[in-house]
Amino acid sequence: MSRFARKLLFVLAGAVILYGCAKPNPHGDIFWPPPPDEPRIKYVRAHRGTADFSKTGVAASIILGEASSTNLGKPIGVHVDNQGKVYVSDTARSDVFIFDPKNSVVTSLSAMGTKIFYKPIDLATDDSGRMFISDTQLDSVTVLDQTGKVLSTLKPEIPFQQPTGVAVDNTNRKVYVVDTHTHDIRVFDLDTLEPLTTLGKRGKEEGDFNFPSYITVDREGDVYVVDTMNGRLQIFDSEGRFIRAFGQFGDAPGMFARPKGIAIDSEGHIYVVDAAFNNVQIFNKEGRILLGFSGYGSYRGQMILPADIAIDDEDYLYVVDSWNARVNVYEFLGEKSKARAEAQANTKK
Repeated sequence: MSRFARKLLFVLAGAVILYGCAKPNPHGDIFWPPPPDEPRIKYVRAHRGTADFSKTGVAASIILGEASSTNLGKPIGVHVDNQGKVYVSDTARSDVFIFDPKNSVVTSLSAMGTKIFYKPIDLATDDSGRMFISDTQLDSVTVLDQTGKVLSTLKPEIPFQQPTGVAVDNTNRKVYVVDTHTHDIRVFDLDTLEPLTTLGKRGKEEGDFNFPSYITVDREGDVYVVDTMNGRLQIFDSEGRFIRAFGQFGDAPGMFARPKGIAIDSEGHIYVVDAAFNNVQIFNKEGRILLGFSGYGSYRGQMILPADIAIDDEDYLYVVDSWNARVNVYEFLGEKSKARAEAQANTKK
């Protein structure tokens, strides 16, 4: 067991970790686990809309009455592309917001003139910038370019009934779509967009699903599926072969109540959002619980009904906080964070 795992397992002595043990401090940094333990997760900021990037700031924008349509209404899905842009699907706005932190710009598909969605749930981009967006009211997955132009729609052999989670494997050239109501995963060719195969059926055995929701792919091409109503996570290789499953319903660390979004950081840790616990749990690839962070509330770093999670190339974590109409941003204080801190220290010398 790594030193990281040993330290984090030590702080998981009580189930209180599931609900977040760090007290939000509006005037200081927020870490998990809290001092005196070595911090592993740091709260950074929140994205709500254009106010977060305006010169006047959030408070002034509220006083000045900034248009509500420029802010998130009910975010549900999140994705970060290879340029650092953050895409957020919003079912209340029937829209997809695009946050560009590098250029301090916020836009949306409707602002681009693309007003075709009713209930967008999840989204992903490929290495060419194409967007794949699921819509559970239209029962469709639409492919768009970066200008919002519709390029195509995915056409499965059996029509979608409730497409939700979407993931792209650029290396193995595949697109994965979770269909929650048919309890399976549809696989498409990334280049031709033609259907390839279907993974799973309804059930409780290995490789079966019961109302699956979100999905992600790691650097090796392994596929991680949140099997929500079976209270577990299932992992498959790039050919669809079952590798392992872990998790069960319960209220202890490592268990699930309402698992939803999933993401993998650069060091291979697995992050699973739980909408009932209002937190994110971190596991190693074997399914061993390492840490839980955040908890119920509306203060900085807290969440109510979180949904999805995405992780960028620098190990910043983006978690959809649906009830509070925002995306919380956290930082994993791992090797990439240490390298950034060292680079900054050398610059100041």
